Amino acid sequence: MLTFIEKLAKKPQQLILIIILIAAGVAVVLFNQSSSKQTKLSDGAIIVLPIQQTIESKQLNWQAYTRMEQVINQLGTSANYPVLLAEDVITELSQSSSFIDDKQTIDLNRLFVISGASLLVEASISTTPSLQLNYRLITHKKINEGVLKGDSIEVLQSQLVSQIKQFSGGHFRKTTNRNWFTATLVQALKEIQNNQKAKAVASLQQVLNDDTGNLIASRLMAKIEFENKQLKQAANRIEQTITQADTDNVRQIARLKFIDAQIKLDDKELELSLSLLSQARTLAAKSQDWLYLGYISNWAGYIYQRLNHYDKARNQYQLAFDYLKKSGSPAGQVVALNNLAELELLEYNYRLAYDAVNQSVAIVNQRELTQLQQETFALLSKIENKR
Repeated sequence: MLTFIEKLAKKPQQLILIIILIAAGVAVVLFNQSSSKQTKLSDGAIIVLPIQQTIESKQLNWQAYTRMEQVINQLGTSANYPVLLAEDVITELSQSSSFIDDKQTIDLNRLFVISGASLLVEASISTTPSLQLNYRLITHKKINEGVLKGDSIEVLQSQLVSQIKQFSGGHFRKTTNRNWFTATLVQALKEIQNNQKAKAVASLQQVLNDDTGNLIASRLMAKIEFENKQLKQAANRIEQTITQADTDNVRQIARLKFIDAQIKLDDKELELSLSLLSQARTLAAKSQDWLYLGYISNWAGYIYQRLNHYDKARNQYQLAFDYLKKSGSPAGQVVALNNLAELELLEYNYRLAYDAVNQSVAIVNQRELTQLQQETFALLSKIENKR
């Protein structure tokens, strides 16, 4: 090879060609190395938005939410990139003033601020001139967009899942084998958002008449009964639902036990409530449901505090903050920090109380959590007066 190059080098034009080829080869290698070391998606929650279809209709666009759920369930979740379930996404959207079937464009900047998410997935399906899915994978720093083509919506959704996995570079694991959303369940969720409880109960009952195993509908019904102080009815519903539930539905069963724990707590059964929270924690951890791990820890901390087990309460509040930070819930982090500050205040640890509430105030201001401003600033003032 060297002899061949030496012969070519005797001719200046051929030598220049060799240099160009070598330089091009080096450039390709450097480009590939640079691409393989591209900036990784920052840790944080992934929010898949309702998948719209470009067809105007006066009817409830429930399919946008069922398609969203299908993509979320097919994607699964990850340790570094917790994927919010469809009902959690709806909650996040409502906190940023975007409600079910709202015709207004979602304020993505506001959603980023409110949710603390690392990635928003926006997609729409069109049928003209042919079936295709347009998507945007949106981070704080860049937008990756494209068009997918396929023979069916199911194929397009599978391709979108692949794009999300490739873009994030995460390792995802499925946590459910079925989809729960139906047109009637979406209608019930809309009615709950509008505080139309009687209508929501009727819709949820219709869902359960059609599918007695719909765990989300059962939990939402029990939650309404709990809020209406129908504790025995709510508890019986939850216990019956868990008994009949497929044991593979770990993530949903964890949430059912969480509601059951709240019911028992309201009925002054503190030890039983702690036991149920422990069971819910095990199931939530198994399904990597970081959001509910945070909720569970917050409530466990509250119960331990009521039982005067302050060290255990402090540990649970700290765990709640860590889990909710991981799942991208700034509002939940504030609640955990405020609880921790109240506990430190109770034990006359004024400096620690101030540190916790000061961190809470920073999140409220940074994330513009107006619904938590009053109580957080009141707590800050209360602690400052003790220092």
